[in-house]
Amino acid sequence: MINKKAISRLKVFGLLAGIALASGCATQASVDQARADAQEALEVAQQAQRTAQQAQEAAASAQRTADGAQACCQEQRQRLDRAQERMQQK
Repeated sequence: MINKKAISRLKVFGLLAGIALASGCATQASVDQARADAQEALEVAQQAQRTAQQAQEAAASAQRTADGAQACCQEQRQRLDRAQERMQQK
């Protein structure tokens, strides 16, 4: 999902390009450049979104790993506690 700020900027940019074209103060070259700039901005925003998604997936994976390690530590502690209790009973 492209962030709202990037979408807003693209909308404003498109609106300004449309106004410039409608008022006749834009040449075809400047309109083409504006479109190219808008397309580039969109591609950058989409890449940023993909990167953010990858980071979120990596964070979720790290969380699962940490949760597994925590569970393992808790199991080991319980085993040690039981072993200590058995030794104290002897």
